[in-house]
Amino acid sequence: MGEKRTTEQMFQAYLRGGEQVRWHGTTKPFSLLERDARFLILGKWIGTVLVSAGILGLYISNNPEWSWNVVGLVLLVAALLIVSPFLEKRSVLGQEYWITDQRAIFMSRDRTFYSMELFDIDDFRLVEDKTQEGTLVLGSGIFEDIDRQLRWRACHPKTNVQSDGPSDRAQGLVFFSVSDSKKAADCLRQQMGRAA
Repeated sequence: MGEKRTTEQMFQAYLRGGEQVRWHGTTKPFSLLERDARFLILGKWIGTVLVSAGILGLYISNNPEWSWNVVGLVLLVAALLIVSPFLEKRSVLGQEYWITDQRAIFMSRDRTFYSMELFDIDDFRLVEDKTQEGTLVLGSGIFEDIDRQLRWRACHPKTNVQSDGPSDRAQGLVFFSVSDSKKAADCLRQQMGRAA
């Protein structure tokens, strides 16, 4: 039976020869209904309950011999939508981030790595008004997502699925709610200047 590799071992194996880490961070604990997502989550829950109740009410009232399978399917979909913010939070809390002298690296909760070459990062933003800690958003292609889908985008790095390139190559990453976000932004700015 093979020995389970630690996160540090997996990260060291992911690094290139001679690549040096300049910054490392993790997502800091945050409230499920923190300001970045409070109204979106509450809206999702209320909408899910109302739509599900409406669908079930119409279905049951128009079908005297209704099926438990249909009712169960509607309830299952509703339950998944209600639970999804908790799963999203769990996923984000398990992430780690690095900035090296060559790349910005993102590791998801399931230990999948994604990276952006420093010279491929066309722009980045430090977002400080949506989370308790600052969030670093890399790649202008996801700037429009950060107003309404910051947590979702934090769980789903933007990749080019139609590309023949490496599957770990990202076009946009979110380093969500890291306590030393200003230091990360300064480090990224400095490393991007060296890579240019």
